Amino acid sequence: MSIQPKTVFIVHGENSSPEDHWFSWLAQQVKAMHGIAKLVFLPDADVPEFDLWQQALDMQMSNLNEHSIVIAHSLGCLAVAHYLSQHLNHQKIEALICVAGFKSVTPHKPELNSFIQQAKLESRVLHRQIAHRIALFSNNDSVVPPPLALQFGHFMNAQLQEVKQARHFTQQDGFSEFALLQQILQPLMLSV
Repeated sequence: MSIQPKTVFIVHGENSSPEDHWFSWLAQQVKAMHGIAKLVFLPDADVPEFDLWQQALDMQMSNLNEHSIVIAHSLGCLAVAHYLSQHLNHQKIEALICVAGFKSVTPHKPELNSFIQQAKLESRVLHRQIAHRIALFSNNDSVVPPPLALQFGHFMNAQLQEVKQARHFTQQDGFSEFALLQQILQPLMLSV
């Protein structure tokens, strides 16, 4: 029996692109693990628009199946959680890994309030249709304070993992590579 390769969708957040931070590095690691990596592009990431991002996800992630793994960063987590809440009623996926995810209005980013308020998350769908849910957060993230990341992780009933002194997991914070994420991904890539 041949094992179907896993497809890993890597979704960036606000003020970034698929070329930033650890995203392309992770895509290389996925290929080294014999998986298929898809770097998802979200338009106008400097001024994110909810509907445009949902359309972009729909165009690039419409073929999700039980061999799909979605990894998202920051605001990309919220956009993806909304998308999956709407599209996974009859489809299961392998995993959702959120890095610095949040679902509540953040005090430092009032410009994102309208985007955040448009997201409708269905915890029942996320719990039932996603085999593995993992949320990574940093104890000193000034963009997404730990309580917000924890609230998001609890809502998804995710396995929570704190990363000390990682700030917002960006290149400026020393994250052009992300070895821990690679370690988390490895067993998921091998599971049947």
